[in-house]
Order: sequence, then C-alpha cells, then structure tokens
Amino acid sequence: MNQFFSITKHIKYLLILVPFLYMINANGQGGHGPVFTLATPTLGQGELSYDAMVMTTKQNESAWMLRQNWHYGLTEDIQLNFSVPTTLKRIANPPQGRLGTMMGSYGDLEISGLFRVFKTYPAIGQRFESTLLLGTSLPTESKRGGITVGPSIHAATVTGYASRSFYAWAGTGYQHYFKKNNDQLGNIFYITGVVGYRPAFFQHDYPKPDWRIFLESVTEWVGNNTVDNIENKNTDLVRTLLGPSVLGLYGKWGLSAGILFPLDLTTTKTDELELFRSSFVLSYWF
Repeated sequence: MNQFFSITKHIKYLLILVPFLYMINANGQGGHGPVFTLATPTLGQGELSYDAMVMTTKQNESAWMLRQNWHYGLTEDIQLNFSVPTTLKRIANPPQGRLGTMMGSYGDLEISGLFRVFKTYPAIGQRFESTLLLGTSLPTESKRGGITVGPSIHAATVTGYASRSFYAWAGTGYQHYFKKNNDQLGNIFYITGVVGYRPAFFQHDYPKPDWRIFLESVTEWVGNNTVDNIENKNTDLVRTLLGPSVLGLYGKWGLSAGILFPLDLTTTKTDELELFRSSFVLSYWF
C-alpha cells in the first residue's frame, strides 16, 4: 500500500514537469480570467492550456496545496477541464468550500466541462455571454476533518461582460457530496462576483506585456456534516471573502495571483475561522 501511494505521488509530480518539456516561445492565449471566481471565457477550438497552481489558506495553521489544471477547447464554446490536487501541508480541519470555484474542493480530483450557452456582441471588442459549468469529483484522501469523504457532483452558471478595458462576471454554484460509510460532507452553495480593469497602456499585443486587475468576491454556505448517519447540527457555516487579484499575459505564458480576506463568517467553531485564502498560478498555452 505504501508503495502504491509512493508511485501515485511521483505520477502527480511528473504531471507538473511534462508541460515544461515542450514549452517554446510563441503568441496567443485564451480562456483566461480571475483567480477565485466564476468567469465565462473558454479556450478556442483545439487549444490546450496548463496551470500550475499553489494555493494556501490559513486558519489556526496554514494548509498548502498544489494543483495541476489541464484545459482543452473542444469547440469555441465547450472547454474540458481536469484538475489534480497534491497536498503539500495538511491541517486537521481543512476548509470545506471550493478554494477556487473553477476547480475542485480541497483534496478533490475533478473533471468538468464549460459550456457557453449564450453570447452576443453589443459592439466591436465587446461581448456579453453566459456559461454553464458541470463537473464531478473524487477525493484523494479517505477522510477529511475526521469525516469519510465521498464523490461529489458540481454545477454552476455565470454571466458577464467583457471588453478591451472592463470585465464583470456574476455566478452561482452548488456542490453535492454523496454519503460514504455513513458519513457525508455538507453540501456547498456559493455566489461569486468579480469586476476587472485593463489599463490602456497594457492594451497591446505581444511582444508587449498585458496586465489586468480584478476585485473578487465569494460567499459560501456550507451545510452540516453527517457522521454515522447522524447530522451534526453545529458544523454548517457561512462566509464572505473579498480581495484583489492580477493576471499578466506574455506570449503563451500567463501569471496570476490573488488573495481573499473574510468580511463575515458565521460558525460555531473558532478553529474554522479562515484568516485568508491565496493563490499563485503559472499558466501556459500550447
């Protein structure tokens, strides 16, 4: 068994290295957006991108996680996603929300699809569109916070506007965990909102750099957990987080980072008070 986990660990780290074996300097990128919140952009048909993401959250202790995200544009309106987590530092009670709404929860391996269901172009360089996100996940650990973790399904929808200078998206999602061994994690309902700005002096094509800034907000409602078929009435929580993020593009490279701070949190457990949530992402478009 230990040998199996050792092999699995090496495979996960190998996934990080594979993209860098093929990287060359070239133009173009797509499907980029904010760090934590739902957004509508998708890759173009036949495009492939890879994200290496380092995420951390701090409660009483800091938890660290690495995620490798693969994205493929099946058509210009359908994008397939595959997200693989690697836990770098565990804590006793990791947060039950989705650390980034476009990927799985803490410790979940997730497969999902983005489906653009509506789009219109009010003017040149502007678009208004809506996208549906559907996914399913499997846990990479048997227990989380002392609770047996089962698979889950996730659905979300997001609508927004994008131009060469301004961005705005609003979305909502729901994740349901299935019961396993008489335990069940609480379901997650959330809403997100984000506004972005791209300064005029960054509105140039490669080889000039391209930067944009965002203000992101996430509100999560996490339901009660169930242990041994008994619902724990004091394990639900509500939290709202707000913070800045940035996205930089240069050729086929992307670099983004952001941090969220809690504005309000309702919980009966002081050890679940989340002090911040941050992420650093390196992206490459093939």
